[in-house]
Amino acid sequence: MGSDQNGTRKRHRHSYESYRGTNFKKTRAKVQFADLSEDLLSMILSKLPLKDAVRTGTLSSKWKDRWKICPKLRFNVLTVSNDVFYERQHTQKFIKTVNAVMQQHQGTFVEELMIKFGYDNRLVNHINTWVAFAVSAQTKSLALDLPPGDLLVPQVDQYKFPFNLLDNRSIFWLRHLQLSFASFELPPQFNGFPNLRTLDLLLLRVTRKDLQDLLSNCINLEWFSMVRCHLNDELTVVRPLSKLLYLRVGHCKITKIVLNAMKLKTFMFYGRLYPVDLGDVADLKHAFLDLYTPMTLEYALSVLPKVLPSVQDLTLRASFELKVCYLTLHSNM
Repeated sequence: MGSDQNGTRKRHRHSYESYRGTNFKKTRAKVQFADLSEDLLSMILSKLPLKDAVRTGTLSSKWKDRWKICPKLRFNVLTVSNDVFYERQHTQKFIKTVNAVMQQHQGTFVEELMIKFGYDNRLVNHINTWVAFAVSAQTKSLALDLPPGDLLVPQVDQYKFPFNLLDNRSIFWLRHLQLSFASFELPPQFNGFPNLRTLDLLLLRVTRKDLQDLLSNCINLEWFSMVRCHLNDELTVVRPLSKLLYLRVGHCKITKIVLNAMKLKTFMFYGRLYPVDLGDVADLKHAFLDLYTPMTLEYALSVLPKVLPSVQDLTLRASFELKVCYLTLHSNM
């Protein structure tokens, strides 16, 4: 009986292994890079760093120039060198690389264009050219992240975003805009970005009026972040930001913020405390406040609930002033 069972097990195992091996061979035979659909090829390329996307040309003849229609172009210091500590030495090489890729790009549109490189005056005209490329390529997501080498050292020159290069089509197509270490002045007839969903501003130099006008004309804005943007004035947006769901304000020199964001769900605040009026935020779920200004516990318990009356989850990080009472004891001895 035992030998019959062992023989049966061996036959079953042999049959299973034969089946598994046959099935595996059939699967391998069907998977060919040349047979992948255009949409799948584009999706794979969009997930790869630019260097790796170019290298896919060695996989098959079909992939040789496939990177030239890559829908997402992301350029940073690692695009030209793995040594991030000598960024400025690679400025010319970076410029040459970005220009070469854009000149060879054959796609009808570019979904995302990201430029992340330490700002240098030699980049100004080239960045303008790259913005013009984004305009012609109907780019939906544009990120110009141009941080200086040392954020602690005051910088005089900043890249001025060229609103004059934008046309009606590019303003309509743009969904996401990130500006870091830049400045801008709105043209007189600026009508806003009607379909902009996210706006991320870091170390931006802008006047109160231009920032207010920009926000007032982004009627579909859902996500807004403003970090280290020093207005030295108040920010008041009268027009309702009826689609705004997320708001982050960090380390900004502002005297007061007044917004009408009735659908706001998340509010993040970092820095010194100043008056903030978000309107009737009945749907506010999460609020995180990291305050540098010392306050009394009475203030936190009495004022903050009035500012955020309906918040469901409040995280407060601050230093509190404690009142100490001294008692004098008299002895009858």
